[in-house]
Amino acid sequence: MNPFISTQGDHGHWPPAALVPFGKVELCPDTYPGSLTAHGDLAHSGYDYSDRHIRGFSHLRQSSSGGVGIFDRAGIISIVPFTGEKTDTFFVNPVLEIDKTTEIAQAGYYSVALMQDDIKAEFTATQNVGMHRYTFPEGSDVKIFLNTGNRSLGMTTLQKDDHTIEGSVNGYYFVLRSKSPIKQISTWEEQELTQGNSFSGSAGNGIVCDFGKSSEEILVKVGISFTGMEAAYQNLDKDTPGWDFDQIKENAFIAWNEVLNNIEVKGKNEEDKTIFYTALYHTCFLPVVYSDVSGTYPGLDCKTHKAEGYLHHGGFAFWDSFRTKYPLYSLFQPSVYKEIVSSLRDLYVQAGNWGPFPENDHPPHGILYKARGKDGCSVPFSCRHEHMLMVMTDAFMKNLFPIQLEEVYPYIRKEALLQMPARYDTIGFIPARPDQTGEYSWDNWCVAQLATELGNQSDYDYFMKRSHYWKNTWDQDIRFFRARLADGTWLDFPDDPKENREKYTYEGSKWHWRWNVLHDLPGLIGAFGGKEAFVSELTHFFDHDLYTAGNQIDLQAPFLFNDAGAPWLTQKWVRKLLTEPVVQHYGTHDFFPEPITGKIYKNTPDGYLPEMDDDYGCMAAWYAMSAMGLYQVCPGNPRYHLTAPIFEKVTINLDPKVYPGRRFTIKARNLNEKNIFIQSAKLNGDSYHHAFITHELITAGGELIFEMGPTPNKKWGTE
Repeated sequence: MNPFISTQGDHGHWPPAALVPFGKVELCPDTYPGSLTAHGDLAHSGYDYSDRHIRGFSHLRQSSSGGVGIFDRAGIISIVPFTGEKTDTFFVNPVLEIDKTTEIAQAGYYSVALMQDDIKAEFTATQNVGMHRYTFPEGSDVKIFLNTGNRSLGMTTLQKDDHTIEGSVNGYYFVLRSKSPIKQISTWEEQELTQGNSFSGSAGNGIVCDFGKSSEEILVKVGISFTGMEAAYQNLDKDTPGWDFDQIKENAFIAWNEVLNNIEVKGKNEEDKTIFYTALYHTCFLPVVYSDVSGTYPGLDCKTHKAEGYLHHGGFAFWDSFRTKYPLYSLFQPSVYKEIVSSLRDLYVQAGNWGPFPENDHPPHGILYKARGKDGCSVPFSCRHEHMLMVMTDAFMKNLFPIQLEEVYPYIRKEALLQMPARYDTIGFIPARPDQTGEYSWDNWCVAQLATELGNQSDYDYFMKRSHYWKNTWDQDIRFFRARLADGTWLDFPDDPKENREKYTYEGSKWHWRWNVLHDLPGLIGAFGGKEAFVSELTHFFDHDLYTAGNQIDLQAPFLFNDAGAPWLTQKWVRKLLTEPVVQHYGTHDFFPEPITGKIYKNTPDGYLPEMDDDYGCMAAWYAMSAMGLYQVCPGNPRYHLTAPIFEKVTINLDPKVYPGRRFTIKARNLNEKNIFIQSAKLNGDSYHHAFITHELITAGGELIFEMGPTPNKKWGTE
């Protein structure tokens, strides 16, 4: 596993932070100048591998998304270690040079040397606590500068004793505790350093803790809570009762190893393994566990709640990650998925009559920023709620639903009607938005499936009718989705549909949105005129490099050959996208200045394509699922498309608390660079002729064996 993958420039936006799976704390440097908004699209996480300077080591940050900070991208609650006396310029912009040759990032650990003051900085973390270990030159003056990190936010602090400082930043509460006594505290406020043990200041201010001359390691730990100061103390004391840095580091490593060990892969290509396990690792950064050790967490109703029997998660971006990450969780993190379902129930219920995700309230992604609660309060949350109900529906269909469906069905139903209001029923589409019409057709299909489970026939009929609204934006004459006015008049369509125009389709061309029917693939194939025509058009799409791997819209496209009776083409294109150089024309919103040729996924700091945000682990999960030879096109329909894995053996160690099976193994016999096509398959010893497998079959445990060869077997998988 390589935490430096996708940490450079506009190539995924991950930090090489010290953290535990789904931990609040992501402790690592905010680099300079990449963490400043003024420097373009770099370092959305606050860290850019290309930088040689840092602004401090902060605890809370945004990771992996295209969203940006309010004024800069540095994290929150930052510590800068230093020695001696510093000028005012230092406190205005505390920039330190690092020795890149000393930089180390591992699961749960980060370390680097600061060059000017010859300080070794090391970090590890628990769920709620970031732990620092600084080694200063013997006999030096030992100091740290505690500041907000993000210069757009203000901070309040108070010294409680010689070892403890408490404070808050933008509603995030923290307790800093040092092993060594603090000899003196100064405040940096209003461009002046003065003595004092507390302040309530504006952005950019902070305090300086002076430990005097010291030859020992300086250990500092910072406990975080989203609910209150008392909870921050409890989190600190429960997570880190002692000062054994190496033990906490080992515990973090063990936690990651237990998570990643849920899937074991074997093969000759070590680089593929590194990319695979790093992808799994990245999918477990978000969502974050918001609840404290006592179970308390902030609700959308502006009250503090207590999660009983589960951990409350927050920090979601469903439009991106519903497609890949939650299907992956259902196989290798089902217990976490169940906790997420309980957390989404909390969001639905606490939002009350107020839509929890209004269109005019778009906070940036991530835990750093706030969304408005129903009474106007400020609570941690993230944007992009679309298709949250698909995540809930998929969990229900896989029996990962620890709550009563009746409890949340009214909210799920309401969500579908908020997204595509009933006023559009008279025309059967959203005017000028073929993309949204198609997307919300998926959601209505999900509501219909849940209505059936509840025996609600009228709702089933109503939402199934709405699930077909995508057909009303399909122009049969040109066989593309097309915008139209409320009176039915077709709107303009580009002469060349490969133009990446966002006039009527979000972040994609008309070609990208052409495959935008996840829940009714037989209907889509029929709209093309049948399987032969569909395969011909989809082949043209890939042969002419029209696919965009860097965005979510057409991620399902290479698997659709399975539905059209040509699974060997799914095997061909998925393998190519995973392991070979491809040509890419499209960025997020437009064409690249020049086409890019190269691998999509790499074991390098620029791990992804330019402009390819990982978006909360969506792209990492696409890689992990595809590399295993499994992909679920439609969450809510617990059916996985099959393709050849890139590994000789994949073992999913099933969670015994959730599933009846012990493990599910996929073997690809005779797999190599030439033998990429499935010749035949056996499931638990019996011949298997399908290009699909159900969730139930996988979680019952067993063994799926592929015999591989160099040429397509055009008969296998067509039943």
